[in-house]
This record gives sequence, C-alpha cells and structure tokens, in this order.
Amino acid sequence: MATREPTDVLLVSPGTTAGWRRADAELAAGFEQLGISVATCTPGYRFARHLRRSVLTTDLAEAAALRRALTNALRRYRPRAIVYSSPQATMLQPRSRLDGSTAVRFDVPAAINRSGFGAGLLHRLERRSLAAVRLLLPVTSESRADARAALPDSTPMVALPIPVELDAAVAADAPREPLALAYAGNPDKKGLDIALEAWGRAAPGGWRLHVTGIEPEQARRFLRRRGIEEPDGVEWAGFVGRDRYLELLSRASAFLAASRYEDYGIAQLEALAAGTPLVTVPSAGPYEALPLARAIDPRMVAVELSGAALAGSLRAAVALTAEDRSRYAERSQELLRPYSRQALVDRLREQVVPVLLG
Repeated sequence: MATREPTDVLLVSPGTTAGWRRADAELAAGFEQLGISVATCTPGYRFARHLRRSVLTTDLAEAAALRRALTNALRRYRPRAIVYSSPQATMLQPRSRLDGSTAVRFDVPAAINRSGFGAGLLHRLERRSLAAVRLLLPVTSESRADARAALPDSTPMVALPIPVELDAAVAADAPREPLALAYAGNPDKKGLDIALEAWGRAAPGGWRLHVTGIEPEQARRFLRRRGIEEPDGVEWAGFVGRDRYLELLSRASAFLAASRYEDYGIAQLEALAAGTPLVTVPSAGPYEALPLARAIDPRMVAVELSGAALAGSLRAAVALTAEDRSRYAERSQELLRPYSRQALVDRLREQVVPVLLG
C-alpha cells in the first residue's frame, strides 16, 4: 500500500446544501488558522439519490455513502482526528472509526427531529455512534438543553456557531431603499406563501420585495398550488451570486423570513450582521437568529406562523425611523459578537483542539 498522506483532521462532510458546505468551510478555515491541517471527504451520492424516499431511507442512504467516502479517504490520508459533520455520517461507521480522537457536529440530533416510520432505528444508530465519539459539537452559540438531554450525557459538548461576517462593503449604516429581501430556495419549507400573504397585506405603495433562491416559474407554480395570487411589488431575482446578494442585502430596509422550519438560519443572521431589520415568524427548529431578533425588537417577530401575524411585524419594520434603524444595527452588532470567526477560532483552540489533538 502506498504511504498515506498525514493530516491533523479529516473532515467528513455530507455537503448536500450550500449552508452545510459553508459551515464546513468555516470550520476547516478555523482549524487551519491554528496551524492544523485539514482534509475533507464528501460522497457523490449518485446511488444514494435514488433511495431518498423517506426520512429513514434518506438517512440510511446518506450514512452508507458517507461510510464509503470515509473508507476511500482513509486509503489516502492518515488523520490524527476525524470530525463528522452530521450524526448521519456516523450511523453506519464501524466502531473503530468512532472511538478515539473523533467529534460530531450537528444542528439538531435525530432523537429530536426524526419521527415516524423507522425513527426508532435512526435514534438507536445515532445514540450508539455518539456514545462512542470523544466530543459533540452543536452548531450554535450555546448548547441547547433539549439536545443535551437527548444525547449521551457522558460525551462532552462544545458549542461552535457558524461565523457570520460580511464583506466590509456591506455597511450596517448604508442608506436604505424601500426594498425588502427574502430567500425561498425551498418554497414550502421557507414559507413563500406565508411571506407573500404578509406582503400583500402590509407592503406600502412603492416598496418592492426581491425574492431570491427560486426561479419565477417555479415560484408561481408553487403559489398556484396554494391558491395564492402574486401580489404587487414582487420581483423574482432568481439564483443570484454572492456579490449581487450582498448588494441587495445592503440596500434592503427589511429581510422577510417565513420559514415553517429553520435548521439554523444563516441568511437571517447575515441580515442582522448587515443591520437589516429581520421580520420573521417564530419558525420551528434550532432557529439561531430568532432569540436575537426578539431581543433587538420583538415587534418584528410575529406572534404566530401566519401571513396575518407576519404582516403586523412587516408594518412595524416599515414604520422604523432612521434613528430606530441605527439603534437596531448597533444592537445587532453587539449580539453577533459570539458569531465572529475569531470567536470560533478561540473555542477551537481552548476547548476542541486539546481534547481531539492534545
């Protein structure tokens, strides 16, 4: 066998969404800033795609793909530690790949967000694997009590939020336009129907809503199925590049979020980082930006998951004065300090590296 390439950390990444890829890239960059080498392995999912018919088959197919990806990676690399980017990545790994210098990142464990047929099997596989690893790394600023209660209490836990830092060109005090921004990559999950109902009820004349992440025809088909007419002032931006998206965010006077379920909410955290008022529903899930938005201005957090309630919060955002917006931006920056890249590096250096590589 050829000599394997040494690396400090082998990162096992599902890489199935843009948010996941970004989170893993930030984690790798944090390690590398400390002089720790990182190699990443990601499966192709060519076969696994055909098995995504239910939560059970999806998780097991991805777990199998990730086991194969790690098998191939270990033929090339000789890591000192293995970091898995999801519990699914560990579920079918042999015990020898879980013991020792291993860690698992997660937003919500399967024990909390997997239910229905086959959930019991997923819960058992997750608990078996997570009891064997050395460190749990929830993707949050502070560990959630419900996650701690659902996971093996013998495994240490270190919270590692995804850094949210924008380009210096996105100034929180930049002049704003009568423009709102929304993201609807998955229109049902992201609540596009709820957002547009709120927009139709509350948007004043002259305001525009730019919807990104979805092509116009796909969005209109979704709205027709829900029996919703497209309101005035909506502009379908489609899939936009990063620079274009940040330009829209820096010009917007509000970010409209109506997710039925939010895994983390990077887009909402970026809105806060840009000083753009976040108008949101109280989405289910580990919605990281929700308590921050409530702390900054609870009027812009709807009391329930509905277009009518969200419309009331949108009206509150429209009524903000320049002085209100300045205070909002200042408070946002204050609350986002734990989400800096330096904060991530500090936690890695002080709490993660000594356990994994010390």
